[in-house]
Amino acid sequence: MSGTDTGGFAPGQIRLGEMVSWQKSEYQVVAFQGLAVVLLAPGASVPVEVLHSALVAAPDFAVLDAEGQSVSRPALPDLTVPPTKEQRKQALRWQRHMKELDTGLVPGQSAPRPGYDPSATTLAQRYAVKSQELAAAGIDVKPKTLEAMRLKWKGAGENPLVLLEQRKRRVGHRTDSRVIEVMREVVKAKSRESGVDVQSVYDDVLDVVRERYAPELADPDEQRRLLPSRATFYRRMDETGLADLLAAPTRRRAQQASKPAPPYTPSHALRPGQVVQIDTSPLKVKAVGDNGEVISAELTSAIDVASRSNAAVMIVPVVTGEGSPGKRIGGRATRAFDLVLLLAQCFAPLTTRPGWHPRAAAAASALPFEALRAADDRFTQATAARPVIHPRTVIIDQGSPYLSDHFKYVCEMLNISIEYARKDQPTDKPLKERFFRTLGSRFSQYLPGWTGGSFRRRGLGLERMPLYTINELQEAAEQWVALDYQQQPHKGLRSPLTPGLTLSPNEMYAHLVAGTGHRPRPVTAEEARRMLIPAWVTITDTGITIENLTYQSSDQRMRLLTGQCSGITAHNDRFEARYNPYHPEVAWLFDHLISHEWIEVEFIHRNLLTCRWTQDLWERVTASVVENGGRKDDQAAIALAVREFRRETRKGPTNEQKAVRVPFQGPPQTFESAPPVDPYEGVSIDASAITASPSLPVAGGETDRPPQPDASNGDGLLEPSAGLVDAPPDQAP
Repeated sequence: MSGTDTGGFAPGQIRLGEMVSWQKSEYQVVAFQGLAVVLLAPGASVPVEVLHSALVAAPDFAVLDAEGQSVSRPALPDLTVPPTKEQRKQALRWQRHMKELDTGLVPGQSAPRPGYDPSATTLAQRYAVKSQELAAAGIDVKPKTLEAMRLKWKGAGENPLVLLEQRKRRVGHRTDSRVIEVMREVVKAKSRESGVDVQSVYDDVLDVVRERYAPELADPDEQRRLLPSRATFYRRMDETGLADLLAAPTRRRAQQASKPAPPYTPSHALRPGQVVQIDTSPLKVKAVGDNGEVISAELTSAIDVASRSNAAVMIVPVVTGEGSPGKRIGGRATRAFDLVLLLAQCFAPLTTRPGWHPRAAAAASALPFEALRAADDRFTQATAARPVIHPRTVIIDQGSPYLSDHFKYVCEMLNISIEYARKDQPTDKPLKERFFRTLGSRFSQYLPGWTGGSFRRRGLGLERMPLYTINELQEAAEQWVALDYQQQPHKGLRSPLTPGLTLSPNEMYAHLVAGTGHRPRPVTAEEARRMLIPAWVTITDTGITIENLTYQSSDQRMRLLTGQCSGITAHNDRFEARYNPYHPEVAWLFDHLISHEWIEVEFIHRNLLTCRWTQDLWERVTASVVENGGRKDDQAAIALAVREFRRETRKGPTNEQKAVRVPFQGPPQTFESAPPVDPYEGVSIDASAITASPSLPVAGGETDRPPQPDASNGDGLLEPSAGLVDAPPDQAP
């Protein structure tokens, strides 16, 4: 009897005292201990303990009867949806009827009713009486149906839930499933088109069937199955709901077509990083942009399902583009590269900043700091109280940044699988939706520039407040995660060892990592280059050009590659380059011909830009230079304009923004701030009263113990050189 085909046997129904077959031997089940089963072979004195899951999954596992034959025990019903309160009441009512049919007695009564006495009636007679009784109550059930229900009830161990099961009707009834699938494909293909009627869909379905199953249609029987009549097609469209979907508004049809393939399963994880949910939401906090103007911001974060830990957080500005629709420049929000940087955060510890609360350090938190430092030398006293969680599977929505090829490429490089949530279905990422509410109540509302939950509750004069910059918001969010979010109890976190205690994400991570262990997975230099944005360039005498920026290098390999072809025909013999839009002063060029290594190249006018600048700032200033009559290819003039722009923005705050900005504090913490009490304060020690402790007896006698040096000074006191009294720290044992 194999573990995969148990003849309807449910592994969870193993009972004490039963005989089982396992590993070509027979055993008796003598005890259950947690997840393990204790087995004892006949005639043996030493029991065998084995995991229940390993026992029932063994190929030769079977439950034996008295004759040593395999027992075929029916399984309990597989109810995909738990029964409701009304369904449980209905099951219990049928349970009373089945008990009376089987025993002749209604549960709770000692005498049978007329027509149900087992000594005077047969089962067939009781079926007929019960059928008449139910018919009088308005329930039409035939005696044969009652017999089938009773046998099914007995076969399931008298489980009343099986009485609720109904025969499932196959989708499409008698129509071939291939035709139903073609119908869904055609309706989905028309989801973004103007509304059409069912008649046109019928014609398209027949065309697809004739083209796809042309060889099968040569058989007359297959032709009858694959080419339904018009009346049958209309009925199947109604039964499957495709007719209603076809008549729905275009927006609803498009949303339905964008959903991933079912079934949709909730997120479950037992190990840190097994499943991570990533989502983006407006921060609802105003900030100061690079040009000194007030802008909005977006926050993207990654939540580990197993521990509810915030593995990474990324805040980016939201700027509306300027100019005509065809030449709009300067607009930006969360991009694919921002999501890549978010993933990179998950693979490295977070470092504390000067001025952070001491409780924000990992050494002062519930994280197993010593064990993590022993496994990963990147953990230091400056590491923040946020665990390092390597995502294995990420659940994301279907926004354009998440669907980008670059993000998919990085996930594949880091061995991260992707699962897409359905559009307009927040229940597919419930942890992220709840995190955004927590973010607003415990972080955002304590920041200057908080806009509230809606326009009706927005404060007045937000633009005149001393607002944070994007970098300051990023640092404040990281401090809040390490200090508040990771260390506050979470109602959804419980430990099997302490079921009545609510744990924080850091405490839950400590419980889980004790069983799984932490294995460092730093991002290598090659992977770091691959995470940057790709660009395919041609090497000329002036260098390479990426996004209107020219790069050059003094490396000899760069000169040898000038005018050469890379040999990559898919990209027109161009060379691969990578760049960081947040640090565009340096880029990387890959040598496909000589060394097969990366070559660092610099922006040719880097010496003109000693301040911090980005690709977005370069594009905005370029548009301004062109509007004033300059040229787009005059990079020196644009670099000077960028420097002048940065000088203007560094002049200081305006009169409205000269108020002193209070550093982010967040909600009040409950940590005890009282200084530690010295238990030996005020206690005087007389060194002359300290005597040496007598030696304890050692097994084997005094002759087996090696001679010990005499550390006493003759008066029974220990010398300081013995390393036990008044020894300096570097000499302590």
